[in-house]
Amino acid sequence: MLKPYLLLGTIVKPQGIHGEVKLRHETDDPARFTELSTVYFLNGEKYDPITVLSARVSGSDAFLTLEGITDRDAAEALRGREIYIDRAHARELDDNEVFIVDLIGVKAEDEGGNPIGTLKDVLQNGGTDVLVFSTPQGMLMAPFLQKLVLSLDTQAGRMVLDAQTLAEVGLYA
Repeated sequence: MLKPYLLLGTIVKPQGIHGEVKLRHETDDPARFTELSTVYFLNGEKYDPITVLSARVSGSDAFLTLEGITDRDAAEALRGREIYIDRAHARELDDNEVFIVDLIGVKAEDEGGNPIGTLKDVLQNGGTDVLVFSTPQGMLMAPFLQKLVLSLDTQAGRMVLDAQTLAEVGLYA
C-alpha cells in the first residue's frame, strides 16, 4: 500500500523576523516548492493542511511562508517539524521512476522465487543509487541497475532481482 502523503522536508530554522522558515528538503527539485499552494503537517495519525503564502529557492535551500506563521517565534515553534504533500499534488513521475519512500519495505526475491531480503534504504551519491537490503546474512548493498532489477511492483511490495547479476555486484556490509 502506497502512502497517501510524501515527505517534502523538515523545517530547520526560522528565516528572518516575519515567519519564513528554511527547509532541509527531501526532493531532487527544490524549485518544485515555488509551485506549492498547500502542504501538510502530520499530527498524530492525521495530516493537517496549511496554506503556502509564498515560497522561494536560493541555491539548494528552500524557504516557505505559511499561513498563520507571522513572526520569528511562531516560525521557531515549527523547528524540526516535517512537511508533506499529498500524492495527488506530487511531481509526476516518468515511466521508469518511483518515489524512494515507495521502495522502502519492498520484499526482494530472485527470479526463482527465493527470498533475498527487505529493502531498508536507498543511498544516493550523485551517481547510481545503491539499494540496501536487510537479509538473514546481514546488510546487502547493490547498485540500482536495470539488469539487476527484473521487475518492481511497489503496490504489491515486491521486487525481483537477477540472481547472477546480484552475485556479481552485491556486497555484504
